[in-house]
Amino acid sequence: MPYDSQGNFYRIHNWEQDRQDDIEIVSDRHDEEDNNFAEGLSQCVLRDGRAALIGNLNLGNNKIQNVANASASKDAVNKGQMDTTINSAKSTLTTNYQNYVKTVLSQIYPVGSLYITTNNAATCPLASLISGSSWSLVAADKALWTSNRNANTTINAGLPNIKGEMTAQCMMNYFGKYESGALYQGNSASGIQTAGGTDGDCPYTVALDASKSNSIYGASTTVQPPAYRVNVWRRTA
Repeated sequence: MPYDSQGNFYRIHNWEQDRQDDIEIVSDRHDEEDNNFAEGLSQCVLRDGRAALIGNLNLGNNKIQNVANASASKDAVNKGQMDTTINSAKSTLTTNYQNYVKTVLSQIYPVGSLYITTNNAATCPLASLISGSSWSLVAADKALWTSNRNANTTINAGLPNIKGEMTAQCMMNYFGKYESGALYQGNSASGIQTAGGTDGDCPYTVALDASKSNSIYGASTTVQPPAYRVNVWRRTA
């Protein structure tokens, strides 16, 4: 082989050295050297590409430049062609993904659905994701109340009514009474002046306990429980 492991071409004979060594120019030595040249040239890559490579091509970290666009399945692809293909694939994937997201979100949030968020934007965040959708912001300070009927309606704030009745008849050594609801006879009291009577005729107080009317009273120390503020959007179209 006329090439060493590094691809360097080497000669077999040196004519100057032969002259110094007084070696005659003979045909067999010329043929041997010429054959070596012929073998070396046969291993070169021809510019017109007529001969295929017989081994892997090691470019030594160098670039192949000015490569035409590939047209056959086994052609090499240049960077520009690859970039175009990648960008086109990205665009297609992005469009398909966006359409998929819109389809899924539209199924998750059909017309009439509620979207709860802490985002304070002026428009519902889903409006841009579900094309053609319309959203209205549910009025502030409304608590969500589950119901099996009358959905999409509101209930005014309020508390149960406090009711009670009490009658009393007072006279010396006699006391008659009727009580119901939140009113009841309290602790005895002295020094109470009654009409047509004297001090001590009616030794009682009228007391009020709302829990006697409805057990909701006294169950909490405040009407407003701890709350977390959110924005609620309702899909209208």
